[in-house]
Amino acid sequence: MTDSEYPWRDESLLYELYWEQELSTVEIADKLDCTQQTVSKWMQRFDIPRRDAREAAPNRRRHPAVFTDRGYVICASNYRGTTDSVGIHRLVMVAERGFDAVADKHVHHKNGIRFDNRPENLELLSRAEHAERHGFGSEIKPTDHEWDVSDRERDERGRFK
Repeated sequence: MTDSEYPWRDESLLYELYWEQELSTVEIADKLDCTQQTVSKWMQRFDIPRRDAREAAPNRRRHPAVFTDRGYVICASNYRGTTDSVGIHRLVMVAERGFDAVADKHVHHKNGIRFDNRPENLELLSRAEHAERHGFGSEIKPTDHEWDVSDRERDERGRFK
């Protein structure tokens, strides 16, 4: 069989697909009808350098803070497949008052705007106080204008730009 029957053996093609077209090794494998391992093996044989993690995943979230569907801004981290998150409003209060003061408390947005995390808009309440403040579960929602303004500050996936 000739090399044209094994396109992954073409050094210039692999280089172009990987570096110039910025395809992943999985995408190259799909295009060349082989496995990702085959593409990786031949790239290694040809000594084609690999992109670092940031370059390899250009669509990856670049900012750890995102809007939730409930209007809160959270900070999420992923370590070995496990994602943990915390509300920015909680982090602000930890910075203002310390971890021990916040640990067993609810952080309440005084003006009801869940993405307004200025320290002067936040207060610490017990669970009972927080439930009472919200009328035992009634929702406080931002106005449509406030949502429109917030949409300009984030992308279509709710991520900060």
